[in-house]
Amino acid sequence: MKPIFFITGNNFKFQVAKKALAGIGVELIQKELDTPEIQSVSVEEVASFSAKWASDLLKEAVIVSDAGYYIEALNGFPGPFIKYINEWLSADDILRLMAGKENREVTVKDCLAYCEPGKKPVIFCDSAKGAIANKKGGKGRTSINEIFVPEGYDKVESDIPWDEMKEFWAKNLKHYKLLAEYLKKK
Repeated sequence: MKPIFFITGNNFKFQVAKKALAGIGVELIQKELDTPEIQSVSVEEVASFSAKWASDLLKEAVIVSDAGYYIEALNGFPGPFIKYINEWLSADDILRLMAGKENREVTVKDCLAYCEPGKKPVIFCDSAKGAIANKKGGKGRTSINEIFVPEGYDKVESDIPWDEMKEFWAKNLKHYKLLAEYLKKK
């Protein structure tokens, strides 16, 4: 099988994908590429558009991952706009938005889009649960990492060892298994 390019500048995302897709005979190569990100509240649409664009540009098979953090107390904000929130707001800013909110539940939705040149993307999505902490933890890769407590943990993501979080995401987001099964059949 030809190599598949995983389009991301986020090394953590790439490491999760490598771990989740290990052992199926796929050579996964990280490729940093600024893809146009359409403005949509659907992570499926964002991932699909970006994968199609990247695949047609590179003339290669690609995988694009797009995630959204849907905070219940904020009516699903920031959703798929988490990338921008991480750039514009600190963990403290997000905690101020959560001041006085009792419901701190978060759904993280992650979608993988696999696309070959000239073809329609194939989408695989899953979600994981967690909560927004009452105070931020240690310095994380992003603002949300400093305040997001994954389900089953009692501390924020930034305070959990990197390898443990890589394992958590690879194991808990079953869409990687669906993608692996799809790729094995190709």
